[in-house]
Amino acid sequence: MVSEPRVVWQQEHVVDVRDAAFAARTWIEQRDLRIVLAGVLEGRVVDRAAEVGSGFGRMTPVLTEFAASVSGFEREGAFVAEASVLHPAISFAQVDTLARLPAADASLDLVLTFTVLQHLVDAVLAEVAAEIRRVLRPSGVLVLCEETDVSHRSGDVDDPNGMCTIGRSVPTYAELFRPLALVATRPRRVEPTYPRPDVGTYMAFAGPDRPR
Repeated sequence: MVSEPRVVWQQEHVVDVRDAAFAARTWIEQRDLRIVLAGVLEGRVVDRAAEVGSGFGRMTPVLTEFAASVSGFEREGAFVAEASVLHPAISFAQVDTLARLPAADASLDLVLTFTVLQHLVDAVLAEVAAEIRRVLRPSGVLVLCEETDVSHRSGDVDDPNGMCTIGRSVPTYAELFRPLALVATRPRRVEPTYPRPDVGTYMAFAGPDRPR
């Protein structure tokens, strides 16, 4: 049986608003991400950070404020090309799947996913979570920003080549990323004109060897 081709994501799938609302959302989310990272890192600047599912690099530059070296891993080649031109100090790499990242075991101090895992069906999510655990150092930090309203489900939630959104609870993510410990949460905020008040949660996890 021949599988259906994978849906190719466009910018309107990454952020569902444009123009003034897009600018406002980006400012709000970058500000809140800084707050989360500053809190979990407690003033430390780490060596290596990466965003998994970096898109066209909307949030990746924030990591450069907290890490000496930053990478972005993304499936869509057009996004990688655009991000590489816009942010030449960041190393963006195209990957066939987020379940196989071009990073060595325990090589990253900080990993970010920003509204990426919510678009993965359950089987793929488990593989990607395992890959994130593989590349993160025991002293590392993981920050997620994902849909956590479990009533929010849309699209084909069983087709790994399709497009969907699946809300999963904070405890579900905490169990998925064990032995990392959930150390902080913060509601995701967007522009006040957006019709849905609950749009997700920032979740910060720390490895067992995190500096105290």
